[in-house]
Amino acid sequence: MKKSIGFFIVTIFFYGGFAFPGSSIKLKVTAEFANIRQKPSIGSPIVRQIPQGAFLEAVSKEGEWYLVKLEPDESGTTSGYVHESLVISLEETPPAKARQQVPPPVEEKPKVVEKVEKKEPEKVKPPEAVVLKPPRREAVEEEPHAARYSLALTAGAIYATIGDLNKAAQGLADLTSEQLGIPADKEVTPIHLTYLFGGELVFPLSPQFTLSAGVDYFSSKKESTIAFEKDTASDTYKAVSEITALPVKLSISFYPASFLYFKIGASYYFVKCRYYYRFEHEDTWEERQGEAKAQNVGFWGGLGFEWNMGSHLALLIEAESQFAPIKGFKGTGTVQDSTMTEPATEDGKLYAYDGKISSVNSYPLLFIRNKLPSEGGVENAREAEVDFTGITLRAGFRIKF
Repeated sequence: MKKSIGFFIVTIFFYGGFAFPGSSIKLKVTAEFANIRQKPSIGSPIVRQIPQGAFLEAVSKEGEWYLVKLEPDESGTTSGYVHESLVISLEETPPAKARQQVPPPVEEKPKVVEKVEKKEPEKVKPPEAVVLKPPRREAVEEEPHAARYSLALTAGAIYATIGDLNKAAQGLADLTSEQLGIPADKEVTPIHLTYLFGGELVFPLSPQFTLSAGVDYFSSKKESTIAFEKDTASDTYKAVSEITALPVKLSISFYPASFLYFKIGASYYFVKCRYYYRFEHEDTWEERQGEAKAQNVGFWGGLGFEWNMGSHLALLIEAESQFAPIKGFKGTGTVQDSTMTEPATEDGKLYAYDGKISSVNSYPLLFIRNKLPSEGGVENAREAEVDFTGITLRAGFRIKF
């Protein structure tokens, strides 16, 4: 009987009395988002995105890819592949020991039983400790852009042509110089470069596309005093030009890489401009001033660079080119001189035209008039244009939610 039991033990250890099912691996997501793909390839479609800190169960590993189980979704997908650079392995569950199948006792020769009785059962080695590997920084599966809501706050500068407002301020100086026969001591300082501030809300459309809505604000004022001096005579001309703009923006951004994006959009401009001209000659003076407002659409495009400074903050640098000639200004203009007790007021549109005081020279002018100027000495009359076409450079921060 003892010999039969001994042979039974030999049969168990030498002929696979234990069954080992496949092992499972517990994973934890370390990237901001881990993409689960249909196949173990970066080019394979994404079937699921798992947020940072979530746990996954892998049933096997193929090269650098884990095959993981998923909860069924609307499409019925229950598994997919995740790259090893986006997760860490927490533990490996050892195979469970199956119940021993007890075979019937078999009688054998005594010499065989004696050898088996002296043999000790094999010891099953405990599973080796799993070393947690930190996520590699050179993760090849990193997505170009994580789809998250964010708020961007920026500041910078805009360089614009401005157009008729600058031309008219200088045109009046040149016209005065010809009338007096005295050259001006300098030129009028034009408006071109000004600071701006902006903010926008960013809404994710996909991992590579976002929709943004925001607003900018910029304002600039230039003042110049020109002197016309000859012998004992001294005349002065003072010119003040001012603009304020509030463009409301809507744009779409495309991220070909996590640090680079391209933007294209449209802006609806709310614009106010103001002019002030004063002439002084000995004890006499004359003032002309006006303020007008307009609204119109402009378009722009550019590129930006984004550097993550943490999970919720990124540094931005953007360069844009805009096309935004604004017309249709309406407002009120006044004229007053040293002989008048009250200024003369005129409501209308802001018109630009060329004024001729001789058969040779003409000078660009700009005033608010109740109708299109058509009197003698007026040429090329038209609605004045304040042109914000130019370039913008800005920097700021993106706060991610």
